[in-house]
Amino acid sequence: MKNKWCMIIIVSFGLLLAACSAEEIGQYSPDQVVAKAVEVSEDINGYYLKSDLIVSKGEEKIEDSVMEQWTDKENYRIKTISETANGESSMTLNDGKTITMYSSLQDEAFTMDALDPNDTLIGQSPREEMEHTLKHIRETHDIETVGDEEINGFDTYHIKAIPKEDDMLRGEEEYWVDKENWFVIRTLSKSGDVTVEYTVTELEMNPSFDEETFTMDIPDGVNIEPIDDKYAPEETTLAALVELYGQPVLTSEDYDLAKIDKLDMDSFDRTEANQEFTKDGVSQFILTSFEVSDEDLPVDLAADKELEVRDVKAIYIDDVIKNLMWDEEGIRYSILANNEELTKEDLVEIAENLVFVEE
Repeated sequence: MKNKWCMIIIVSFGLLLAACSAEEIGQYSPDQVVAKAVEVSEDINGYYLKSDLIVSKGEEKIEDSVMEQWTDKENYRIKTISETANGESSMTLNDGKTITMYSSLQDEAFTMDALDPNDTLIGQSPREEMEHTLKHIRETHDIETVGDEEINGFDTYHIKAIPKEDDMLRGEEEYWVDKENWFVIRTLSKSGDVTVEYTVTELEMNPSFDEETFTMDIPDGVNIEPIDDKYAPEETTLAALVELYGQPVLTSEDYDLAKIDKLDMDSFDRTEANQEFTKDGVSQFILTSFEVSDEDLPVDLAADKELEVRDVKAIYIDDVIKNLMWDEEGIRYSILANNEELTKEDLVEIAENLVFVEE
């Protein structure tokens, strides 16, 4: 599950982009291409793709996996199977009603109700997905069309995004877009010394799905549990968190503390606590905390430039969510905005005004 954040980013790039003609694209900038993009035609009901994902830190390869994905857009069904180079595998199946997840590393399987199709990646339109991606990049990067290239037999348009400033957490990003079907065939993203490379090796449009396609073979002896039973949060108190961490913890005195809960996350060997704060009865933000070792803050390709909060390094994410994250006294804190009106500056101010409590 450690590459989950990467897979979410990669799968979202794999959505169909648009259906303007191949001859036209050279006449437009990347932004204009997005403006001309239209919904995928109704005759494109699904696809099968196989892809490679490689994540490197410096010269060291830290992730190497192969993913297969079957997507039935008409019936809102998706099956994904991923296997790493060392043999670890994971499977996810959304049959339109239930989502089932299995990981060989944890040797566990869980189920949950499927989300509304409009809230899932399969429910997003090509226009919305590409506009969202370019909208965020435009704020921090200069985007240019590099040219035409062949990738694994696919004729593609090569688009490149270059940071406008040298100290950006989100580094250079490149996309190779298939001329025929408007899939992103390859991405190359750099953030600090971490490089994420995703490449489609096989792609089939409108394949024939049978009854066995959207099923999962879970090993014998593995119980399938509702995820709510496994990850049900437990209400707690600040005093209990102080005892749990063995040290004072941060909280806010500027907002009303609505509730505190904790969640034992066995897969990550940690207990995560969430303090929810409100103002005038409206939820404003959640302050999350859990113990960490000496590991660095996670690299997130959607992160803005590095910040300094409370005299320590921090990262701010403003992609699907607004989130400010930093490590302090052996605990990783993050402020997740529930109020859409809260800005980056607001979250920084909230963080600076947090205070330690000892009981």
